[in-house]
Order: sequence, then C-alpha cells, then structure tokens
Amino acid sequence: MADPICAAVVLNYNGRHLLEENLSSVVSAAQKVEGGCDVIVLDNLSTDGSVEFLKKNYPEVIVEVAPSNRILFSYNELCQRIRHKYVVLLNNDIRVCDDSFSLLLPHFSAPDVFAVSATLMDAEGTEITRSRTLGELHRGLFRATFTQTNEAGPTIDAGGGCTVFDREKFVALGGFDDIYWPFYWEDTDLSYVAWKRGFRLLLEPRSIMYHRHAATIQHNPKNTAVCSRNAYLFFWKNITDRALIVQHIVWIFFLIPWRALRWDTNYFRGLWTALCKLPQALKRRREMKPLWTRTDAEVWALARGVVPAAQPVGEPTNEGSPSR
Repeated sequence: MADPICAAVVLNYNGRHLLEENLSSVVSAAQKVEGGCDVIVLDNLSTDGSVEFLKKNYPEVIVEVAPSNRILFSYNELCQRIRHKYVVLLNNDIRVCDDSFSLLLPHFSAPDVFAVSATLMDAEGTEITRSRTLGELHRGLFRATFTQTNEAGPTIDAGGGCTVFDREKFVALGGFDDIYWPFYWEDTDLSYVAWKRGFRLLLEPRSIMYHRHAATIQHNPKNTAVCSRNAYLFFWKNITDRALIVQHIVWIFFLIPWRALRWDTNYFRGLWTALCKLPQALKRRREMKPLWTRTDAEVWALARGVVPAAQPVGEPTNEGSPSR
C-alpha cells in the first residue's frame, strides 16, 4: 500500500481537554482524504497526561513528542522528517468538518500553489473569524485585512492553524522563522515570503473549520508588546517598496511622541526589542532578496486577484537594488 499523501498535524501542549473535544473531527476528516492522510499529534512536552490519553483512546493516531517546547516552531523540525507530500497544520483548539481537508487538497494540482487555507469560524459557528486576506499599509506597517468571499481565490496570509501546505516548499522556505519567537506574525511572514518567491496562496471558503479563540495563547499584556515588535520585524525583513519605506519612517516619527503622550509602554517595549533584532532582520532580508521574483506592489495586487501589467523593459521598479 502506498504511503499517505497527507499528514494532519495537531500541535498540542497541555491541551488534553481540547484533544478530547476536537481530535475526533480531525480523524474523521482524514479518513475522507483520497490518497490517505495520517493524523499526527505533535506534543510540546505536555504534563497533563495528553500523551497517555492519546495512546489509550486514539491508537491509530501517531504521537510525536517534540524535544523541547518551541510552540509553533516545533512544526519545522517535524516537517523536515516526515515524507508526506502535503501537511495540514492545526491547533488543538480547531474542530474541522468531514470534508475540510478533501476540499483543500485539489487546489495543489497547480504547481505554484504553496498553501490553501480554510474559512475559520468561532467555536459556535456563528461568526467568520478568518477568511480571505488582503494587504495594506496601516500607520506605517503592513496589515492583513479580512474580506469575505464565496469563491476560492488568492489570499495574502495563510493562517498557521487552519491551512494545508506543500510540505517540500514549506521546508525549502525554512518553515516558520524563529526571529518571531515565541509567537505572532510567523505565519504571515512565511506566507509573504512564499508570495515574493513566486508561489501562490489560496483560500477555499467551502472548507470550514471552527476555532475556540485564545484557548492556546492566553491573554497577557506582554503579548501586545510581542505583537508590536514582530510587526516591525516583519516590515524590516520583507518590505522593499521605496514608497512604503518612506511612509513607514514618517509614521515612526509621528508615533513615538504620540505614544509617549499616551504612556504606551507596550508600544515602546515592542519597538525597543524590535530594534535589538534589527541586525538579524536585515541579515535575513539580504539573504532572501536575491531569491524574490515579485515586488511588494505585485504581491498586494495578486492577492486582490489583479494581474500586474508587465513592466516595460528598462523601466526601473520601485524596489531598491539588492543590499550588499
């Protein structure tokens, strides 16, 4: 019998109660995948009996225990080791429908597709919480905005917890960049890097998944500073359009005194820690830039479904030349 083409990987840390609630739906959806789909629980050294629960109640599920709790970045090492053609990356607080995976996989018939995302709804199924995303500049930083759609099409940002990836492409791009440790922006970064490398990311609205929001990353004031830090790191690492960079700098000079008047310590903590990582972000920018085949303007247009006009020979782009 041929090996399964797909693996559904559920990330878990002390989430036994979430596995009890959601894992059966993942197993059921995997059984509907033509070509076969393994279910793997990637456990980040849980201490709540999650592994024992799985071995007792789900003997058909493969349990992989990570060597250390690297949160979402534990996916990277596992994806390097497994040999499935496609990998569905799921959080343990995600419940899926029977056809969730089988609706996503056919889109990979196009060789340039990097990832396909499902529509994400709240746990009760009353509100769409994640759908197609577009890119825009907001207060000098990149922002992905949501727009609802009834048709499959491009999306600029594939969510790390509800998406199927081409595993070989995922590994080739380095997976989730740990410059964003411990969380936030790592999936947006990988999506954007894929777009700039010439791949496409799609949303399939017929594939529905349900998410119990904030069940895995708890609310913490420090998380706001981490998110702010990573928003800056994302921009410094990935954005090269000169007009966007100018607006970014102008906004920084405006926001610093404005945030100071509001005594926004989380903003300054985030900005300062981002500046501490600026050399690392610029190093990765220099390493990746020769491999990019699209400008920021082209990526944003393609995500909107607009094919950019071919650029006349000899006309300069608004991207800077590769840094040396």
